[in-house]
Amino acid sequence: MSEIGGNRIRVILRWIQIKDNKEAAWDDEGEFRFRSKVSSGGETTELEFPDPPAYWSISDHPRRNKVDKIDKVLYEGAAGDSLVVELFGIELDNLSKNDVLEDYRREYTGPVSSWVGVHQPADEGGDDPENMSDWRVCYEIEMA
Repeated sequence: MSEIGGNRIRVILRWIQIKDNKEAAWDDEGEFRFRSKVSSGGETTELEFPDPPAYWSISDHPRRNKVDKIDKVLYEGAAGDSLVVELFGIELDNLSKNDVLEDYRREYTGPVSSWVGVHQPADEGGDDPENMSDWRVCYEIEMA
């Protein structure tokens, strides 16, 4: 059970940054879609974004590789004994098989108050889970 009965949390996606757009050198942008699966307290929320059939055109050029201010609520509900945040991304291709980004998965346990905060690349040192091989992610967990 959560540290104080009745705790509710909210998980908010803040931004995504692409490190490898999975395209040929002459193609500056990839077309990306993402989905999330967040579970806690016996509840699971799954979302796709941007809303189908839309996609985000994202470069891997450092000046144009970030989708900022997404501010999408991925989960709002009970805070159970644990929280699992999973994120998945694909780069859409018309002429070949879609390219799959490295999956993101993180599990939080312990007091709910220890989950709260901004989780982003480089906030935990060099081996930060939000800094994957081909993309980076930032989200926030807050009390709802």
